[in-house]
Amino acid sequence: MKKEEMLIELLGDKYSRAILSMTSSMECSALLLCTELGIPLATVYRKLKLLENSGLIKHVKTIIHLSGNEEKYYRCVVHEVKVNFHRGMLSVSLKMEDCNDQIIRLWKRLAKQGPKEVGI
Repeated sequence: MKKEEMLIELLGDKYSRAILSMTSSMECSALLLCTELGIPLATVYRKLKLLENSGLIKHVKTIIHLSGNEEKYYRCVVHEVKVNFHRGMLSVSLKMEDCNDQIIRLWKRLAKQGPKEVGI
């Protein structure tokens, strides 16, 4: 399957879209996605793997709990998707999130918190 066809298939899937939507505003674990979106956990893991392999999301951190269990968190890295149909040809273009966007998100998050919450 061509990459464009795979992207269109992923974007057409309601679970993939819901995961992309939620991970575009915050880092999420599979369990959080399952709980918040009402998607079966096995389906969440399957969609996360497909989305990560396609480059639409990325693994951003892992938390290791006292029990030894790992909880991976994901973030959507797509800023914009354009699907075009021109002269019988379908094309998909992606604008990916710039790593500078991560710094901007951090500053915005810190700005929302008061000095006491940040520890200043």
